[in-house]
Amino acid sequence: MSLALNDLLICCRQLEHDRASERKKEVEKFKRLIRDPETVQHLDRHSDAKQGKYLNWDAVFRFLQKYIQKETEYLKTGRLNVSTSTQATRQKKMQEISSLVKYFIKCANKRSPRLKCQELLNYIMDTVKDSSDGTIYGADYSNILLKDILSVRKYWCEISQQQWLELFSVYFRLYLNPSQDINRVLVARIIQAVTKGCCSQTDGLNSKSLDFFSKAIQNARQEQSSAGLNHILAAFIIFLKTLAINFRIQVCDLGDEILPTLLYIWIQHRLNDSLKEVIIELFQLQVYIHHPKGAKTQEKGREEI
Repeated sequence: MSLALNDLLICCRQLEHDRASERKKEVEKFKRLIRDPETVQHLDRHSDAKQGKYLNWDAVFRFLQKYIQKETEYLKTGRLNVSTSTQATRQKKMQEISSLVKYFIKCANKRSPRLKCQELLNYIMDTVKDSSDGTIYGADYSNILLKDILSVRKYWCEISQQQWLELFSVYFRLYLNPSQDINRVLVARIIQAVTKGCCSQTDGLNSKSLDFFSKAIQNARQEQSSAGLNHILAAFIIFLKTLAINFRIQVCDLGDEILPTLLYIWIQHRLNDSLKEVIIELFQLQVYIHHPKGAKTQEKGREEI
């Protein structure tokens, strides 16, 4: 093992130290080492060779996960009723941990995606689904999911069908539950990306998934809020184009159910241009699904839509 990698390995082991003060000192060294050109070169080569006996990016990521687990446990053991300054310190620490994860992924995947998709995605999903960890890191990790996993084409091919469907289910539940401390527009953007992935990389979502979209659209009327609705409707359009081939009647019935709600939202809410455009596109798609062969009129004859 090279001296550069040996230094990194020692640093990674120190990140597991029981004393928080010792871990804090090692973090800055860790950040410096993972951007060191010689260290990066060795990690890249070992990751590309897929030789598990040598230190590579995936192995370093596992050390990082253990460090985050220790820091998170330390934050959780603190008292709930604390001063404003103590609470601010904890919040800062949470942000530092999230920033470290982002920084590590950037260093590892800057030249090409070298972290294994499965391990990275499982870690993100386990954190988001955890009731306590999701509250602490959910927003930042969801941002990582969108920008560093779902936007990487290579990773799309490595996400399993089960994972695509789980992503869809988890993030739709987050969208339908506004009490979660995650930006709903971000969640809606993830749903749009995941729906596209489900429809192109798997056998597709089943007809039961229509219920999610129906609830999201109905909630937009009740809450008097259209936050992220353009992304939800864009995802809905992607889904309908795939589903309508085999479930035309169900799609038509749902369209008849939600279109009055969308008309109400159009009239009562101040809609931006992108949301107006996607509602119009949805109307056009519904007309086409109702009448796939066009319509006949005395004045103009046959019209193809």
